[in-house]
Amino acid sequence: MKNISFSFNKKAKWKYAFSLLVLFSLINSSCKKPDYIQSNKSNAAVTLSAAKTSLVLKQKEDANDAVDFTWTTGSNRGTNASISYTLKIDKQGNNFSNPVTEELGLATLEKKYTVKDLNNLLLTHWNFPPDTEATLEAKIIANVSDNAAPSDSSNVMIIKVTPYLPVSSTLYLIGDATPNGWDNNLSVPLTASPTESGTFTWDGHLNTGNLKFITTLGQFLPSYNKGADNSHLVYRNDNSQPDDQFVISTSGNYTITLNLIDLTVSITTSTVPPYQRLWMLGDAIPSGWNINTPDEMRVDSSNLFVFKYNEVLAAGEFKIPTATGNFTTDYYMPLTNHQALTSTGVQLVHDGNPDLKWQITNPGPYKITLDLQNATINIKPFTPYTQIWMVGDATPVGWNINSPQALTPDPSNPYIFTYTGPMLAGEFKFPLATGNWGCDYFMPEINHQDLGSQRVKFVPGGSPDNKWQITVPGNYKITLNQLKETIDIVKM
Repeated sequence: MKNISFSFNKKAKWKYAFSLLVLFSLINSSCKKPDYIQSNKSNAAVTLSAAKTSLVLKQKEDANDAVDFTWTTGSNRGTNASISYTLKIDKQGNNFSNPVTEELGLATLEKKYTVKDLNNLLLTHWNFPPDTEATLEAKIIANVSDNAAPSDSSNVMIIKVTPYLPVSSTLYLIGDATPNGWDNNLSVPLTASPTESGTFTWDGHLNTGNLKFITTLGQFLPSYNKGADNSHLVYRNDNSQPDDQFVISTSGNYTITLNLIDLTVSITTSTVPPYQRLWMLGDAIPSGWNINTPDEMRVDSSNLFVFKYNEVLAAGEFKIPTATGNFTTDYYMPLTNHQALTSTGVQLVHDGNPDLKWQITNPGPYKITLDLQNATINIKPFTPYTQIWMVGDATPVGWNINSPQALTPDPSNPYIFTYTGPMLAGEFKFPLATGNWGCDYFMPEINHQDLGSQRVKFVPGGSPDNKWQITVPGNYKITLNQLKETIDIVKM
């Protein structure tokens, strides 16, 4: 039989030796017994302690730690068995017959309760009344695995805690100054702060009139009313108590911020629209129910509170989301589901609940205008004009309203009109009738708007009197889309 030999170069020997070392290390580690940190071989009993044993809970601190229980490891009686822990808390005198029980597992020597969590336990588990001191008992049980040794129970700690009555987690605007009036089933929700307990905010349009705040839809009580002044609230839970309300003397867009814990409120006018972008969503819209890429509304550059959408709509529903990519965003919705298209009422609904929608029953072209400042919406079917003219000193006929320059209709698209020909240095606009300067017009959104902008605005009665301006005379092709309210002005 031939001898078999192996030869290694120096580098290969080192790699081989290193591999063997790693292998032996893995085998060695897998054969070790678990290192239980609870393997206390003394006979010391488990003991429970806490830094604070007398507490007055406050809702403003509900995210803070209220009580921090800690305990010693206890003993496994020298068995090397693992120890797990169970914390029990109960009302004093119950002898732990109705405890809160926390199974904490291995290697755990601490349990914390936040102010909010401890307060909820006091009010809901043991039904302690708020603002009254409650006495609790707590103990920790050390359980040795596999019954290798008996379990051990710690000393019983006494903790005295005064809970608070939490303020409402919901709040609504009600009153003739608010978008939905005094109907407590349609009251407008405020937005709760995710980080500051008791704080709510709202942005939107208020009418002249009165308002207050209710906590529950469909119920006038409890409410938060005007307190000593316009900066303070008072809690009202009985009809015999004064029903003082906040007064809005000037209609407009407002920002409301209030704190139910401090009973403070701020109602200030706002000059900035609550949203810079809005969209259209629904099966009445060409893009359908696609929340990722819905059709965007157009902001009126002359009034940033006004949003417009002009389109041929299908039979179906729609609503107006304030963001994309998430169906649970906030929406502008009708006051009631499928409200009449002639109704101008609109409301901002947080998280899209209740899910109210407008309904298109007669498909066709529509022009929709949403005014955030006045909290109104206009949804109107659109009948295209069969004739459109151009007037101004930039046109070949000048300012002759009796016989202005006619545009040419597109035979394949009733919404499109064009003009191709010479334009002089000067101004122009598009009247929708002849012989009357007070007729309706298509105009730019702002006066002397850049010719590269495609924005057109329908202006009833021709006021404000905005016009396009030609500074470089020559031949131009002008294309007007009366449905989409767009224009292309191209020098040839």
